[in-house]
Amino acid sequence: MVGIIAFLLVIIVVSFSDNPTVVFFILIPILSYLLWMWYDTYYTIADDQLLYKSALIKGSININTIVEIVKNKSMYSGIKPALSGKGIVIKYNKWDDIYMSPADIDLFISAIKEVNPSIRITE
Repeated sequence: MVGIIAFLLVIIVVSFSDNPTVVFFILIPILSYLLWMWYDTYYTIADDQLLYKSALIKGSININTIVEIVKNKSMYSGIKPALSGKGIVIKYNKWDDIYMSPADIDLFISAIKEVNPSIRITE
């Protein structure tokens, strides 16, 4: 993420003198969204709900519907309110799953298991 932001900043500096329209209408919105994602991604446990937010992606999951958590996994498609490439996949309801990357995976999982101890953990 930091590399992408740095790359976009270099492109902004280089292309500003050539074509300022590209900078203002394409690169700055992309850079703004990435920074927004960087500073506005978080996960919260409130009662029996797991709340997640990452820029425009936000929602909640009832922790009692979580069936399995797969550690150190990545997802190629689906909902991914995450900043890291290695995180956890939370499987809930019958077919739903979501990818998250909390800073401390083990602490995050133990907090979820306090609400629903029957969750299966897979590595």
